[in-house]
Amino acid sequence: MSAPDEKVGVSELAANPQTSNSSIDEKNLNELDGSASASAHDLTKADRGVDVVVGLLSGHADDEELDPAVASRIRRKLDWNILPLLFVLYTVQYMDKNTLASSNVLGILVDAHLTTDDFNNLATSFYAGYIVFVLPHAWAMQRFPISKYIAINIALWSVLTGVQAACKDYSSLFGVRFLLGGSESCITTGMMTLIQMFYTRLETTERIGWTIQCNGLASIIGGFIAFGVAHVSPKVHPHRWQWFMIIMTIISAFTSAFWFWRMPDNPTSARFLNEEERLDAVKRIRINQNGVETKVWKKYQFIEALTDVKTWILFVFAMCGELQGGIGIEYGAIIKGFGFNTTQTTLLNIPSGFCLIFSISLGGLALRRFPNTRCWLAMIGFIPGIIACFFLLFLPMSNRAGLIVQIYLINMGGLGLSMVVSLCTIIYSGHTKKMTANGLFFFGYAVGQMLNSQFWKIQYRPRNTVPWVIILVSLVVNCLCVLALRIHLVAENKRRDAEKIASGKEYDDFGYVEKTDADGKVHKVKVPIQYLDITDKENRAFRYAL
Repeated sequence: MSAPDEKVGVSELAANPQTSNSSIDEKNLNELDGSASASAHDLTKADRGVDVVVGLLSGHADDEELDPAVASRIRRKLDWNILPLLFVLYTVQYMDKNTLASSNVLGILVDAHLTTDDFNNLATSFYAGYIVFVLPHAWAMQRFPISKYIAINIALWSVLTGVQAACKDYSSLFGVRFLLGGSESCITTGMMTLIQMFYTRLETTERIGWTIQCNGLASIIGGFIAFGVAHVSPKVHPHRWQWFMIIMTIISAFTSAFWFWRMPDNPTSARFLNEEERLDAVKRIRINQNGVETKVWKKYQFIEALTDVKTWILFVFAMCGELQGGIGIEYGAIIKGFGFNTTQTTLLNIPSGFCLIFSISLGGLALRRFPNTRCWLAMIGFIPGIIACFFLLFLPMSNRAGLIVQIYLINMGGLGLSMVVSLCTIIYSGHTKKMTANGLFFFGYAVGQMLNSQFWKIQYRPRNTVPWVIILVSLVVNCLCVLALRIHLVAENKRRDAEKIASGKEYDDFGYVEKTDADGKVHKVKVPIQYLDITDKENRAFRYAL
């Protein structure tokens, strides 16, 4: 069996067993049983520590496969209710995260008495907070209702965004930026986790791409807001950069309330679905092989994530990839260095957003046409940026149009990022393992973001030779990481295929959950084995998307 064909429909589920005869009898939820794996028919787990949808599936293990028309109707209903929430959140988050970049153009350096190094350190402080809180957030989002937890953090960051406007010097801004990074570090990991709870693998990749496209939309909207605020007199109080942060505070507060009211924590709590539709929503994603959500943190899965080579390939990718992120913070200084004035600069970053949206849209269409090509598409997405770095190093500084176009081409790398983020979401199974791996991915992301603002020194302007060389090298390393990941995943799929052929056995589909009734009697409930919260390492039927 090769990697799952992503064109497989619901009606073909029976031909693609999603389960394994290699798992654990978990008497202690925090310890891995070292004994040999058992047949799925002998696999029994206590009610505690299995997937939250097990109760919903009780008595439905032998139901007929879901009608494709029903599956399509459920998907459309999910899209209409979930995607607007994700899009609004990601747009506002990116705008909030880049309030500092916009404030650079709008005069924060003068008003807050900041040097160039101070400004760079403020960008670093945000990701210092991100690093400190990203793994605790991963733990908390497993233990508590995830959408409510995210909504509370949105509310916190809206307050902190407003507090920035009251800061008058470097030290106060540094502390607020640190806390702001901490509050925002749950957003992308939470988004990835929520999307895979409701959508199939291919749908997950598409919807993560669409959500990341909102970074481009945020650049466009934020550019127009900054352009409008730039027309306020610099002598007026509040100052222009403070008005920008006040506007973002109001938008963020509304987003928090919107999320708390509407976003479900998982399919079982989706108020816009009735009981039957919730069951159908879970059946629809059984093909994913990795369950929905488990509310118990499991030590053995945490350790397995730390010892999985995929985790560290993705960590290096994220860390190197975000060395390119300094462009988002420094774009004001970069574009001004090409010879444009303040008003022109606020508008000239807008096409970057369009390039990001275009590249990710193109990648989504290509993936539908050519399944299991995420890694190839990611590498293709980084090529325009590699070419652009060479032009930025060697084009004459008088060629302003040529230089600004290269900035737009680097933003085509959004395709590569969206493909790798989607892979990080779908190549792990076991909820604690997924949350840990995602947390470490964004830990690497934050390390890269902390570093990326430190090499944009004033002595390198306007050519910025050192930053462009570093970004060029990081893009090449990204391509090598993605290639290494694909080689590893292909090899593992082939090894599992060979192992299955050698055993001469088919994978079993079901395991059992022990439930105790009011009289103290223990009953075994038959459920699909992936909802017993087993990892991709334990589930020998798991095949990695590529």
